[in-house]
Amino acid sequence: MKRPERGLPPGPAVAAPTLFFLVALVALAPPLAAEETFRIVVDSVSDARARTFANDTSGRLTLMPRLEGDGLTDAKAYRIRVSAATDDTGHDLLPEEPATAPWEENPAGEGLWIHLGSPARAATTVTVTGAIDLWMPKRDPGRATPTKKSIVSVPFELKGVSLP
Repeated sequence: MKRPERGLPPGPAVAAPTLFFLVALVALAPPLAAEETFRIVVDSVSDARARTFANDTSGRLTLMPRLEGDGLTDAKAYRIRVSAATDDTGHDLLPEEPATAPWEENPAGEGLWIHLGSPARAATTVTVTGAIDLWMPKRDPGRATPTKKSIVSVPFELKGVSLP
């Protein structure tokens, strides 16, 4: 039997038209309590494709999530780091040269957008895994920038996100 990843519920809940993914913050040191949770809400997905005069194709898939919930109250900044992304045909969507995940002060800001390569034309859904980092300044009050001590990292998996 496969063990679920720490911090994830047994299965994500899907509510149309918005996709909700709950991420439980479990076994973390104070000030985050084990019962606090937050969720990733993917409101919009954009697929842009282009073809050059030389018949080369390029494209980009953008997921525009936002974070919601009680577990975010003490966080000053957020970032999403993607470790794997595939479409339902098995096509790898991670960019060849991934950009460094920026810190975003707004839980619905552009810094949290997930930029991926273009999915296959036949694809209908994508699955993305990675980690959400929360900068909690109260965990290391002597520092004005994020440190290992002040960052809480929670794994996530977005399964079956519908393509436009």
